[in-house]
Amino acid sequence: MRSLNGQGRYEEALAESRQPTPPASRAGSGQSAMVVAAALHALGRRDEAEMMARQAVVTCEQLHPTHPRIREARDLLAQITAGDPPPEAPDAGAGSS
Repeated sequence: MRSLNGQGRYEEALAESRQPTPPASRAGSGQSAMVVAAALHALGRRDEAEMMARQAVVTCEQLHPTHPRIREARDLLAQITAGDPPPEAPDAGAGSS
């Protein structure tokens, strides 16, 4: 899902997120919700993105109190709630001259 987001393929990332997967380890807590929130935000689905980002924050906060993913989840939530435009996919401007 993360690589699809990075390629700007947000609809595909959301479709992939709906596929059944084995239970995630505790170490991966919050990652999936963050990726889904980023895809929803990029697609302009702010309310859904905010809900998923909030879920990611809650999940990440169950990790060690200094885990870096907590800040990542909070930063994503802040970006979504601030109404900032989603970050452009890395290759979105490539090839256009």
